[in-house]
Amino acid sequence: MPIRVNLFIKMVAILFSIISITLFFYGISYRKDIRVITNQIKTSDLNHLDFLTEQMDNNINQLAGSIYTLQHDPTVRDYEQIQKLGHLIDPSQTILTVLEKLSLQTGSSTWENRILIYNPQNKETLSSDSALAFDTSVLQRVLAPGWEYVSPGTANGQNGEFRLLLSDPSDYREMPELANMILEVRFPVANIEKMFNSYQSQNTGNTFLYHERLGFIQPPNSEEQLARTIAESIPNITDSTELSAVVKLKNDSYLVSAVRSSTLGWYVIHYSSIEQILQTIQSNRYSFLIASAVMLVLSLLFSLLLFRQVQRPVSLLLRALNRMKEGQWSTRIHMKTNNEFSLLNEEFNEMAATIQSLIERVYLEQLSTKDAYLKQLQSQINPHFLYNCLFFMKSKASIGDTESVEAMALNLGEYYRYITKMDHSLTTIGEEMKLLENYLAIQNLRKQRIQYEIDMPAELLEEPIPRLLIQPLVENSIIHGVEKKNGLGVIRIIGVRNPSAMIISVEDNGTRMDEGRLAEMYTQLTASLREDHGCGLWNVQQRLKLQFGELSNIHLTASELGGLKISLYIQQKEAEHAANSTR
Repeated sequence: MPIRVNLFIKMVAILFSIISITLFFYGISYRKDIRVITNQIKTSDLNHLDFLTEQMDNNINQLAGSIYTLQHDPTVRDYEQIQKLGHLIDPSQTILTVLEKLSLQTGSSTWENRILIYNPQNKETLSSDSALAFDTSVLQRVLAPGWEYVSPGTANGQNGEFRLLLSDPSDYREMPELANMILEVRFPVANIEKMFNSYQSQNTGNTFLYHERLGFIQPPNSEEQLARTIAESIPNITDSTELSAVVKLKNDSYLVSAVRSSTLGWYVIHYSSIEQILQTIQSNRYSFLIASAVMLVLSLLFSLLLFRQVQRPVSLLLRALNRMKEGQWSTRIHMKTNNEFSLLNEEFNEMAATIQSLIERVYLEQLSTKDAYLKQLQSQINPHFLYNCLFFMKSKASIGDTESVEAMALNLGEYYRYITKMDHSLTTIGEEMKLLENYLAIQNLRKQRIQYEIDMPAELLEEPIPRLLIQPLVENSIIHGVEKKNGLGVIRIIGVRNPSAMIISVEDNGTRMDEGRLAEMYTQLTASLREDHGCGLWNVQQRLKLQFGELSNIHLTASELGGLKISLYIQQKEAEHAANSTR
């Protein structure tokens, strides 16, 4: 008996071959390259530089946060209005407190910094550094929206600094000379140089700041010309926030990483020579190419086997499942394989046959049950209505009122011709309105004190609804509303449509219901099963949910006419589905 090799063994064998060859060639190159790769690539990795830039930005954001805090500090706000509040506060104590807070904010940062508050109106300056003076030339231009670089030799920037200017109110950034207060925080570039020195003590190469218009900032004893040449040789540096590239110069090649500072807008650039790395990689290039070629061939074989043994059977199975999900219960898989998928396909075919049989049987049972249930609900309309109409005709005939008898006979005939038509369980709102006109005409002949109004938009007249869905609501208004009230009875039928539902309301001017009675009616409406098998509004509620879904419902509220208002909420999507099913 031949040994059957299953799919798992095949996959393990191929993967073992790939891993073995990879480890073999990797071991040859590892002994030569590990030291260079470890000392050069890892220390020059872009993530390290990104971490350094993030640390720098965090320190700068801390300084920016201190000045924003001072801007909203109550004591600083008092100082801003010190001339107006002089009779309410002690000016000297306020200024002293502001100076203390400036010193506190300055000392809270690990970076050397200076904070200054300048009042353009009285030209007064408060600063954490008594030797720091405000550069009034900035009042003649729009304040920069972020940090700006102050070159060495300019006002208050002897060694090169970055500063942030805020106006209060902030709307006066474009007209700072009219502002109530100018806040300034600045720090020397020596802070950044110290960070770069610390970073370079743990990494090879050099690190510097670069701006395409403002130049370079780098630690002392760095090769400025080399840094400038490398920065200008980086391709498309201004098009991205971070990049890593190999820059080739005449004498050497350099691995360069650049990360844009989100706070300053300058680029933090680190470069290191990769001459030795390139030499080592080039010496092992042929070994790597051979290993890559072998791995490629094996990968192709593995992919082909995976496709034939796994991908094709899985694809067929998924397509079969999708067809079943679409309702094609007769779907079967006829593909023959020599692996585990044969058993899976056979089980799927058996399952599909069983599901098809069960669904067809249950579906037919549900159709029969639903149709019987709808007709049973429709047949529950009160038969005493017919008896009362016949007695009316008898009474009028006995006194010779043939016009009333004729009118009653015509309306009653139309009424029962409509409700006994059982070929379709659905009708249109327009047909239902004709039925209501016949029904209300009959009731008005009997009682002669009913006034009714029907306001149904033309766009709703063709919408499908179950037969006799609205008539029980009108009957309820007459029996429980109008008949219990002396004088003229008013019934109003209104239809509206909103984006999610159709709303058909029937209201009357009968006796008003209290909250307790409304709550009792709601309890009866939401009952899942009634002992009398459902009647009246409960009947309508069940038919409404059965036809249009659980989101459709009956709402009971007090009517503006004085009686009860019953509203049918028919969900629009469900109504469209019902309309499509009747067509």
